[in-house]
Amino acid sequence: MPTTSPTIDPSRETLAGTRSARTYLWVLAAVWLLSLVYMAAYVKRGWVPHDEGTLGLSAERVLQGQLPHRDFDDYTGGLTFVHALAFRLFGINSASMRMVLFAFFVPWVPAVFYAASRFCGAYSAGVVTLLAVAWSVPHYPGPMPSWYNLFFATFGLAALLRYVEKNSWKWVFLAGLCGGFSMLAKVTGAYYIAAALLFFVFREQSVTGRESRGAAPQAWFYSSTVAVMLAVFLLLLFRMVHKVPGAGGLFFFVLPSIVLAGLLVAREFRVIPGANGERFKALAKLCVPFGAGVVIPWMLFAIPYVSAGATHDLVQGLVVTPTRALRFAAIAPLNPLAVATALPFLLALLLAYDLRGLPRTICGGALAVFAGIIFFLSSKYSLIYGIGWGSLGTAVPIVVAVGACALWVRGRQEKLSALRQEQLMLVLCIAALCSLVQFPFAGQGYFLYVAPLVIVAAASVLAALPAPPRTALAALAGFYLLFGLFSVTPYHLGLQREEHAQTARLTLARAGGLRVEASAARTYEQAVAIVQSHSQTGFIYAAPDCPEVYFLAGRKSPSRHYFEYAETEASQGVELVDKLEALRVNAVAINRDPLFSPKISKELESELEKRFPHSAETEKFTVRWKD
Repeated sequence: MPTTSPTIDPSRETLAGTRSARTYLWVLAAVWLLSLVYMAAYVKRGWVPHDEGTLGLSAERVLQGQLPHRDFDDYTGGLTFVHALAFRLFGINSASMRMVLFAFFVPWVPAVFYAASRFCGAYSAGVVTLLAVAWSVPHYPGPMPSWYNLFFATFGLAALLRYVEKNSWKWVFLAGLCGGFSMLAKVTGAYYIAAALLFFVFREQSVTGRESRGAAPQAWFYSSTVAVMLAVFLLLLFRMVHKVPGAGGLFFFVLPSIVLAGLLVAREFRVIPGANGERFKALAKLCVPFGAGVVIPWMLFAIPYVSAGATHDLVQGLVVTPTRALRFAAIAPLNPLAVATALPFLLALLLAYDLRGLPRTICGGALAVFAGIIFFLSSKYSLIYGIGWGSLGTAVPIVVAVGACALWVRGRQEKLSALRQEQLMLVLCIAALCSLVQFPFAGQGYFLYVAPLVIVAAASVLAALPAPPRTALAALAGFYLLFGLFSVTPYHLGLQREEHAQTARLTLARAGGLRVEASAARTYEQAVAIVQSHSQTGFIYAAPDCPEVYFLAGRKSPSRHYFEYAETEASQGVELVDKLEALRVNAVAINRDPLFSPKISKELESELEKRFPHSAETEKFTVRWKD
């Protein structure tokens, strides 16, 4: 009796697809709305004064006709022009810059959801997106360039995920544009570009392996070139990171890249068939449109510098100036032993993966109880808070190692499709390399600049493993969501919890209604009022490390630098006093508690007392003036 395959009603298949698409859209709409409401509630909460001052003063100087790097220190400069435009449209205050941040946050949420949806169902993608939001911008909505590195890395990730599915060079070009714009916000956008290049090597291996199956292996020159370039990449990364003392940098920033590079080399010398020329051509087809996308924004950005004959200033500002931060504005990462904070969660999760039936459910319940205890006690004990924070904050090496093992083992066993392998490698590369945004200043808040990418990467790894334990995963998701919403306190540089105390409204006009600590509000309202009442010219002198005083007071700085560690010794002595006299400065504000630079010298302090005999004290500043 002949057998026949069952017939499938095309209308039912289409209906099922439509229902699935509707589910994704409804979940996205709900998650998007919740995220925007949450962000809107916190967009004016909290500040780091010198950050707000640096960004605001830079944008104002652009409005005055100055150029970043030629006339004053800056990050890269692209974001400064955007902030200057916001000042022109909405007024010169901090709220205008935060409106720009919110405008980028709006499309970023669906980009995260899209990336998560490549690995998860609709509801799981919604949970991953909420986790990403809960561990990101709302905790510190200061308009920092590193947020834009995160935004553009996510947009680029979404574009490359789309490329893997559609195989259209337009998406690679768009991903390159994201890299170019990211670097215009801050040069650390280069980490995303490096991640994309690593992925292109993996993509070429996969495509060539499929298309040349059965051909004789003959690409030893190509393979050797790839191995040498990966070794050079790791050497450069090591030379950069090892400048910060301690083993933490090597463990958290270099080791993940070693794992990924090792995976690429192992795949390469597993013998992938194909001729040298064909393989170089295949790789070039990825790198060329991507590189064109990176270069175009920079060509446009360079136009005013070329016109003004300031190309050398631009190069100097991008290459030389940032190295000063390594000496004065650096915080070493955690000790590698801090990864132990993640072990209870990891071991419970791995055990749940191994079990089945009732034992799996019990394991998931035990994990939920343990996570609940950590959450409730984290508000009382710094050690417990450190466990909760560190279990995710130290996760990059773990996620990358487990993901690489899944790619090697399950990929060779053909239990992961080629598409899923490429998607997983892409997310791992971007999470690993973009985590370098924490170098050289690995304070708590800097992890938030990469946490969403780590969360998406973790979700992609978990999705690549068979038979996921739903109870255990739900317990973890619930814990990290609650911890992110209610426990994370990024303003403290150490691994401790602080209460959110940003409840007082800073009434200064240029603050734009920011809510800050009550003590900070008093200090700056008093200091700025005194400065404004006694400064009779457009210039004042405020130091060390307090550009916010210039910005909030609406006064100009006599220096191109915002932090005194960048000044020469001469420019902080007699030369400085002479410059103040020439500019007819008659008010100065001395910061008694600078964060990075040393306090002003006794000689300079004595000279300022002579030149500016009247004084008033606030909690942080000594304001001096002369009639």
